[in-house]
Amino acid sequence: MSGGVNDDEWKAGAEHVYEALVDAGVDLLVGLPGTQTLPLDRIVARRDEVKYVMARHETAIPHIAWGHYESGGRMAATLTVPGPGDTNAMHGLKNALEDCVPLIHISADVDPDDRGNGPIHEIAADTFDNVVKSNQNVESRDRLDERVGRGIAVAQTPPTGPVRLGIPSSFLDSPVRPRAVRVDPERQSYDSDEEVEEAVELLATAERPVVYVGGGARRSPGGPDVCSALAAALDAPVVASYKGKGVVPADDERVVGVTGSHLPAGAERILTRSDVVLALGTDFDGVTTDDWRLPMGDRLVHVNVEPADIGEPYPPRVPIVGDVGEVGERLLAGIRDREQPQTRWDGTALGCRVREEYHEHLADLGVLAGDAEPAYTPAVLETIRERLPREAVVVTGVGGFRLWAKQVFEAYAPETYVTAGSWAGMGVGLPAALGAKLANPDTPVVSLIGDGGLLMCLQELHTAVEYDLDVITVVFNNADYGIISKSSTLSQSGDRSPFQWDSPEFVTLAEGFGARGTVVSTADETGDALGAALERSAGPELIDVRTDRSEPSVVEAADYESTVALE
Repeated sequence: MSGGVNDDEWKAGAEHVYEALVDAGVDLLVGLPGTQTLPLDRIVARRDEVKYVMARHETAIPHIAWGHYESGGRMAATLTVPGPGDTNAMHGLKNALEDCVPLIHISADVDPDDRGNGPIHEIAADTFDNVVKSNQNVESRDRLDERVGRGIAVAQTPPTGPVRLGIPSSFLDSPVRPRAVRVDPERQSYDSDEEVEEAVELLATAERPVVYVGGGARRSPGGPDVCSALAAALDAPVVASYKGKGVVPADDERVVGVTGSHLPAGAERILTRSDVVLALGTDFDGVTTDDWRLPMGDRLVHVNVEPADIGEPYPPRVPIVGDVGEVGERLLAGIRDREQPQTRWDGTALGCRVREEYHEHLADLGVLAGDAEPAYTPAVLETIRERLPREAVVVTGVGGFRLWAKQVFEAYAPETYVTAGSWAGMGVGLPAALGAKLANPDTPVVSLIGDGGLLMCLQELHTAVEYDLDVITVVFNNADYGIISKSSTLSQSGDRSPFQWDSPEFVTLAEGFGARGTVVSTADETGDALGAALERSAGPELIDVRTDRSEPSVVEAADYESTVALE
């Protein structure tokens, strides 16, 4: 070696990367080996600080890491070859970006000297700029430590998110001089004293307050506790975004539903009548606001750590930039110091009435019947909830069943209910459940997934079998892309939609992978099968639930006249 540096001061670039991940608390790396990734694969295989899990498809790799973090695990790392590996992973990276989930995605990239000459798997480095929080490309060996350290810090800096590290395979496989580089996450602070004081005045005098809980409350270390405390101090009904579900436990009687086109009619009336809505950690995306048609009260107090997420299409009376937990504690202290109006509505009683009315409406529709054959999705979801212990982790895929779950499946803590936000890409439910099980080996983990979604990730049952992961996959099988078939814009002739099919025998496929499979056709049978699987706890299991293709959609079910008195 030149430059007066001893040989023992140099080590392979892959060693640098591995040690940086360990220092950052990463304990899981998910990958699929290729020629370019082998320098790092070999190191992970022979050391034991980081567990290596090999997925069966690159699309599943970031989904596993996402589910691991969302269910209470640490930030994970992912590893793919460039080109096809990276592009397959883009779906999951974008999902992580939308959900502010930190992960470190390592691409064993092509050598800078070979760019433009057509090396295998070459792709332009800036291809990934819009699917990650930061796309860090290492252009020289001397900058490896700096780029890796900065990438890890960026991923962990609020608003957190995925970072791609494009590291040439040749850098991973050759000696690199150590450089002492440490880049800590940066926390921005904002002077918000005036805004907090104004917000306290609005909230403390509000007669019809509502608390709206978003994903930023889930991300904030103190978010869940302070959201519940604020709802109690204001005695305010609580609505949640997709990512906010579970932040305030469902057995808090003030919780009235998850926003979107399927929000129960009584909960929408509450938002219409509210004089002040306190929005905590949401960006008011189109999915959870029914394309911005949902009302947000007379006046809005909006708290978010990202300034760009505050403003249109819901201009706040009081914008506050900051962490939900920190700002919420200041709001709570101010509200508790003030006398509350005697004319304020009773949020607890309102919440109870709205939920009772919605449940009675569903019972009138017949979709809660446990013995109906084929099964109704809402009945199956309620049965699953009854059979699962409170601490169980449930991971949902994307589809019509998930929209039903937003309203009828109760979640009691953020880490026990894992679901995608506005990206809403299919194929996430099973691999994310594997990540959740890796993070919670002693806790029951259930994947709720549609038949269409399962066909996009079925191969990960083999991953579950290999690593002996006791994940129970419940398939809502209506042999249909139900959301599409029930769309008001779809022109159909006859009884069969062009997007329906004859489902494969999922049990046969599961057994072929080495998992156990069961077919059921009622909600009651689903409960029995789930109970038996929980008792066995002996490797992955699949429960194929035959559901009614003709059942109403959750959006159709939300279209009723609410009679809940709001005064």
